[in-house]
Amino acid sequence: MFNNVIFQFDKNQLLKFREYVSNINIDYWLQYGSCTTQRRKIPIQTFHENLVLVFDLFEINELKKLLGIYKLDKNDILSPEDIDYTLVLN
Repeated sequence: MFNNVIFQFDKNQLLKFREYVSNINIDYWLQYGSCTTQRRKIPIQTFHENLVLVFDLFEINELKKLLGIYKLDKNDILSPEDIDYTLVLN
């Protein structure tokens, strides 16, 4: 899902990012982008003015789980089949 995205934060940056993501008005962005054909409609600004990360609803909810904003269900543990990525097990 987060195929080529790497987040690298110190503790304070992680807490600020977590707060920022938890305050995203998802309904606003879904309504705002309702007329577009783009699948990903929820933007996350970065410190680089020319870089915006854009997520769909599923991805933003998974990011919230990853950040501990949503509680992760213990039954949600991934198996290799759950990953939509070519995985080579050595």
